[in-house]
Amino acid sequence: METGLKGKVVIITGGGGGIGLACALAFAAEGARVVVADVNAAAAERAAREVGAGEQAIAARVDVTSPESIQSMFDAALAAFGRVDVLVNGAGILHRTPIDDLTVEEWDQVMAINLKGVFLCSQAALRVMKPQRSGKIVNLASMGGQLGGIVAGADYSSSKAGVLCFTKSLAKNAGPFGINVNAVNPGVIDTPMTKPWGPELLQKRIDETPLGRLGTAEEVAQAVVFLASGAARFIHGTHLDVNGGVYMD
Repeated sequence: METGLKGKVVIITGGGGGIGLACALAFAAEGARVVVADVNAAAAERAAREVGAGEQAIAARVDVTSPESIQSMFDAALAAFGRVDVLVNGAGILHRTPIDDLTVEEWDQVMAINLKGVFLCSQAALRVMKPQRSGKIVNLASMGGQLGGIVAGADYSSSKAGVLCFTKSLAKNAGPFGINVNAVNPGVIDTPMTKPWGPELLQKRIDETPLGRLGTAEEVAQAVVFLASGAARFIHGTHLDVNGGVYMD
């Protein structure tokens, strides 16, 4: 399949590890130039070196709750590569605090990073992509946003449900400017985010999965690359589930 991504410029938030890093590597494999952005500057630098620092990748520290920090990330991308073709909103955090014990501070933190961050980064992307009359935005949502949170906290699942609805709203706004907007819903993926769940809980999730295993970050990344590619040019305002068959919608 010809992705048409060679030479394209891709910003990936949360690119310092997990699914974000897998996305950065997958885009680079297609010949894209990548801005690896993360709140952890050291992780972003390590990831950029792994992707291919220099002409193919740069690192940027970003706080997705800060419009000023986001603008600096876009400025760095434009200074290095001259344009932005794809935004992958991958930055996110997860709490497992039960609803009865969930604090306002935890709720606000998750909403600020997981939902407001997607809004702010997408808003900044529109300022670049609308004049180009082209672009791709792919949001990392979650199966938790479809099913509600038991293992993942209610704050996390609610934030990801918001990402799914925001994706539709953004698609309606951006489509007339030639900008595709879609989301990916990972299920339980073998990443540092799920490692603290422990072997017993992870095995329970595996037992519930028709394919009988956890997903990999690389499998999610391939879905993201597809939605950002020319092969998905008429896919718009929808979501792609990557969950091994746990939830079929």
